[in-house]
Amino acid sequence: MRCWRTKNRPICRRLEEPRSAFTLVELLTVISIIGVLMALILPAIQGARESARRLQCGSSMRQMGVALLNYELAHKEFPAGAKTSAKLLANEKFFWSGAILPYVEQTTLRASIDPDQTWETPNSPNAKALQFSSSLFRCPSANAPSRLHHHVDDRVPGTYLACASGLTGRESGPGPLVSDSTADGIFYVDSQTRQADILDGTSTTVMIGEALFLPDVTGPDFHNMIQLIDHWSIGSPGATENETSEALASTANRINAWLIKSSFIEDIELSFSSRHVGGAHVLYADGHLQFVDQNIDRESWSALGTRDRSESVQLE
Repeated sequence: MRCWRTKNRPICRRLEEPRSAFTLVELLTVISIIGVLMALILPAIQGARESARRLQCGSSMRQMGVALLNYELAHKEFPAGAKTSAKLLANEKFFWSGAILPYVEQTTLRASIDPDQTWETPNSPNAKALQFSSSLFRCPSANAPSRLHHHVDDRVPGTYLACASGLTGRESGPGPLVSDSTADGIFYVDSQTRQADILDGTSTTVMIGEALFLPDVTGPDFHNMIQLIDHWSIGSPGATENETSEALASTANRINAWLIKSSFIEDIELSFSSRHVGGAHVLYADGHLQFVDQNIDRESWSALGTRDRSESVQLE
């Protein structure tokens, strides 16, 4: 309050206190600091999320590994990689992932499936099984579509494949092909592999691994038929000879072949692959999990896919 006297009377006025506020320079400085902090924090957050997704992926694979080993213990052989039906066309197949359903707490779903019935009949138990969504069969980092129309409406893609071979990396054209009954891995079409048949050692023979579902990646196969990178779980009405990669892969094909633009489409289809940086998870026949570097020596990687070739392989 400031007062002064005039000729007639005193006058008083309240002095306005100076207002505190950011200047433009201060505001820009604060925004810059926040931007720098966000740039530092976001990669850490994304890294933590990817680490969690990677752990979930590994956990799912271990569950499937235990299921496969329990199946072998109960049936004295592993499930067929892709089993044909004597009552249906050869393209109708029941996959290894469907066979292990009772061993991953899905006994009711398995009981509803009849591998001798087509998978395509709308609203049938088999079609509904292909619409069954489970995080067990999907790596959270893979970014696969949640559902897709492919022979069956709202069919659910999968992102894990069983190993059919370490030497053969083709599913079309002249043989040998991964669909052959003489394939050299644990899982192939109508396979009946036992633990005792894995002469190369269970700790150095791949059972299953990650794979990416990439419907936008297409290309011609040996017969000039356009293929896309699609993988599925439980079963399929369209697993023809040149669609074995719906359920199976091969270590004859390099890891993460999808990163090489010039790759032949089947190199990608039959490749174990992931969006985890630098490689992909595989699970061995003794149940242990390993993240394999995508730059692994091709000869060593090939040897890990065969069951009885007597190769010498040393794991890191």
